[in-house]
Amino acid sequence: HVLASSIEDNLEPTIDNIQSSLKLSDKELTKMIVRTPELLTHKMSAENIKQRFSFLQEVLDLPEGDVASLRKYTMRRPDILVWREDSMKESQQWVKQRFGLGDARVAQMCRNAPGLFYANTTTLSDKADSIQSELSLSEEELSNLVSKFSTIFYYNIDKGFRPKLQYLRTRLELDEEALKNLGLKAPSLFSYSEGNIEEKLQFYSNLVGEREAKRMVVKSSNLLKQSLKKRLKPRLEEIQKSGVKVRWTETLMRRLAIRTNNQWERYKLGDAPRGGAAKPKEQ
Repeated sequence: HVLASSIEDNLEPTIDNIQSSLKLSDKELTKMIVRTPELLTHKMSAENIKQRFSFLQEVLDLPEGDVASLRKYTMRRPDILVWREDSMKESQQWVKQRFGLGDARVAQMCRNAPGLFYANTTTLSDKADSIQSELSLSEEELSNLVSKFSTIFYYNIDKGFRPKLQYLRTRLELDEEALKNLGLKAPSLFSYSEGNIEEKLQFYSNLVGEREAKRMVVKSSNLLKQSLKKRLKPRLEEIQKSGVKVRWTETLMRRLAIRTNNQWERYKLGDAPRGGAAKPKEQ
């Protein structure tokens, strides 16, 4: 227990070593300790931390001495500093064997979702089986999905994943194959609340009608990834204030939603030079 730890012999050295090794500001250190106070129950010498960094660089496939990346991952999951190394390797090996992935892709999955390192493999297996069954995925499709979107393992299957699938199936009027394709193409939609999706669908429906809006977001799921507050509403307001009358089409809707800020400033809804489109970013 933290309160039972010696300040001089344990707490102060551990705090100092963590802060100096990761080059943390006082604010960053406080945030880390508040998030994971159990760090203070471990006596961590400078040598202990150095050895842990070496281990993390190996399992996360990071360049030697990449303190910036180590800072990022430990700030996200501070407990990664004290998890048992044998358990972490066991989980990583399970992921590798279950999904037939190489070391580099497994390391990438763990960088995206560090919690995989300490997840119970039985729980992971049950979730993988449920995801595969619910979306009718082949082994290869399942492997591609989880490696692309490894945070899917953070979801509660019964309270999150299944209800979200049912919502998308019903709201977007999808058959089994269409739902599967949407899940493979845009797995990040599983992390969006129904309210978030509903607001954006309503936004597009107001412009082109509900049936056309549904067809468009299924065809181009990036439409659902854009921010209403930061992108969609401000751009629409700008067009409306200009006095331009717009007959909304799929092409114009995509330009409104997906054009980068630079493209929007230059072209608005107009034609851009061929080959000049940039890959859309999620907002």
